[in-house]
Amino acid sequence: MDLVSTTSQVSISDRIWSVLIVLGLVTVMSWGLILTSNLSGRGAADDLNYHWLAIQQFSQQLPSPDLSDYPSATTPGYHLLLSPFVKVGFGHMGIQLIASAWTLAMFGFLTWVLANRFGKVSTILMLPMITSMYVFYPGVWLLPDNAGWFGVLLILMLSLKEHATWKTWALSSVILFALVWIRQIHIWIAGVIWFSAWLGTIEEAPSPSKLFSNVINRSGRTVIAVGLTIPAASAIVWFVATWGGLVPPTFQGLHQGPNLATPGFILTQLAILSVFFVPMLWESIKDTWKHQWSWVLVAALIGMALGIVPESSYSYDAGRYSGWWNLINKLPVIAQRSPVYVLGSISGSVLLVVWFNLVNRRDAWIWIGAFIAFVLAQSANHASWQRYHEPMLLIMFLLILARSNRVKRPELSMRWLVIGSCALAGMLAVLTTGSLLNANPVETQIQHESSEGDSL
Repeated sequence: MDLVSTTSQVSISDRIWSVLIVLGLVTVMSWGLILTSNLSGRGAADDLNYHWLAIQQFSQQLPSPDLSDYPSATTPGYHLLLSPFVKVGFGHMGIQLIASAWTLAMFGFLTWVLANRFGKVSTILMLPMITSMYVFYPGVWLLPDNAGWFGVLLILMLSLKEHATWKTWALSSVILFALVWIRQIHIWIAGVIWFSAWLGTIEEAPSPSKLFSNVINRSGRTVIAVGLTIPAASAIVWFVATWGGLVPPTFQGLHQGPNLATPGFILTQLAILSVFFVPMLWESIKDTWKHQWSWVLVAALIGMALGIVPESSYSYDAGRYSGWWNLINKLPVIAQRSPVYVLGSISGSVLLVVWFNLVNRRDAWIWIGAFIAFVLAQSANHASWQRYHEPMLLIMFLLILARSNRVKRPELSMRWLVIGSCALAGMLAVLTTGSLLNANPVETQIQHESSEGDSL
């Protein structure tokens, strides 16, 4: 398969088989845990202590649920959709099976997109997503994460369309409205819709020096896109007014940031995940340095600033714990700064330039805008948790690969891509399996521990 191909050479049957294989694997893994009534670990704790309680509360209040306060820090769309099933008699396990449809829909759609370029090889490339605990857990327990990521994925795909029109922005805005009812923090992707309109078609995608050229036409399109997202923004305003804050009253004071360590932590995660693809990216790394060395240096300086300025030692009180923070906690720290974190922030910034250099100019602009908006939104949260970040990074990698048109030496790159995906999936599978095996039953944990994330 030619990785550089710009048109699909994959048969419909191969794409369908790819989707069925991935969905079969995800179903066996997630339903296997559901049907064994596994109620141990962080995922089950957040499920039973928060989201399941909210679903039950709404089911008891139907047809007029009280949205002013309930046992979840997220907007209530996920819980409202599931509450009628409880009303008619479904128990916890039945609701888990129904809720897994969000995860299956996300995996099915992403595999279909990826298979358009890679055919059945896409089943291997999807393995890191499948084995990541931060994607897998919401497919087992009642967590709204994957429902939110599915909405983000759909809007990203629409924003990446080469010839987007007002109909594209309108459809994106409808999805955005539903999305913010599930996870209010994802309002950040409204900025991607606006930026997509500003950029225009692939032929109109500007160079950096021309980003603000043709202002009248760009502004006109953007105003239309902004207007179409007003319903989603209005929904957020209504929730803030109803709650008296960004989260329901029960959770106010627990999630508000900012956390200045989050940008560097996201870049560190990007660097760690990218390590497995360095052999595949090597030719592009050399090409990027040769032709875009100035951007590499700018990225390195930004990464250095983001790595050095904030404190980056392990700190529960400062929201720097769980996931890779636990690894940082085991390594030396200088003046409350982790050398690993600083190096990860610099490396992640540079590798971000390399990843974005794999796609056409318009796609690269969309990813720049999406990444900045995503990081800013996550930085507003007190908790700098890997589970809020890793799924987005994995989705970004896969969509860039699916749309890449600048990979050097494609046959060799394909081989390294497969090897890298298998190696990354292996690492994530070990972490996920270890987390499951070491998990304690929910009833043995005090409630505040349910939000402490996962250890390495």
